[in-house]
Amino acid sequence: MIIDFDGTLAHRPGRWSQALLEVLDREVPDHPTTRDDLRSALREGFPWHRADVPHPDLAHPEAWWDHVGGLLAGAFASVGVDAERVPDLVAAARAHYCDPSGFVLYDDTVGALERLGDAGIEVVILSNHVPELPVIVDGVGLAGLVGAVFSSAALGFEKPHPEAFRAALEGVDPARCWMVGDNPVADLAGGRAAGMRAALVRHPDVDGRSVADVVDEILTA
Repeated sequence: MIIDFDGTLAHRPGRWSQALLEVLDREVPDHPTTRDDLRSALREGFPWHRADVPHPDLAHPEAWWDHVGGLLAGAFASVGVDAERVPDLVAAARAHYCDPSGFVLYDDTVGALERLGDAGIEVVILSNHVPELPVIVDGVGLAGLVGAVFSSAALGFEKPHPEAFRAALEGVDPARCWMVGDNPVADLAGGRAAGMRAALVRHPDVDGRSVADVVDEILTA
């Protein structure tokens, strides 16, 4: 099984805009910025906003962060942060966002992964995420429950690009695999286009269907 991470197995409350706001709260405590101010500055510019465009030139942590750092710098500048402070805030945002303690596992995640492991089903993670995703996965306690961890930042391809799925499949027949995730385009449509069976979870279109629900369906089929 290939499974998404962010929004499927775990989530970071408030995502990027909240992470940047928390950095401002700590480093510039008298700022007047709201999360909505930052969110509006982050609507475009991440590699996954252009998932159709490969980015092998960014498939190295520092190259990826140089690119995304420009976006974060623009967000900080847009809310009036002094230009001299922006580089330090971007560095702080990187460290803060990648801190595993900022991610929260969904209640059913560990149990669902344990059941898959007990059934002999190998699980790998494929997520549109930061280069440090393997460290985050380990830090939230999932290292012993999943095999390989693939981040789009390291692959140079974002889901639903077929090359992202090809890398995660590692030569396995896609017809034998499931793709499970919370995004109708990246996970559901992308997985099906790659030849896999696919399930959408934690999304209004499936009325809150969970990873545990999908595991139940797979194991009792």
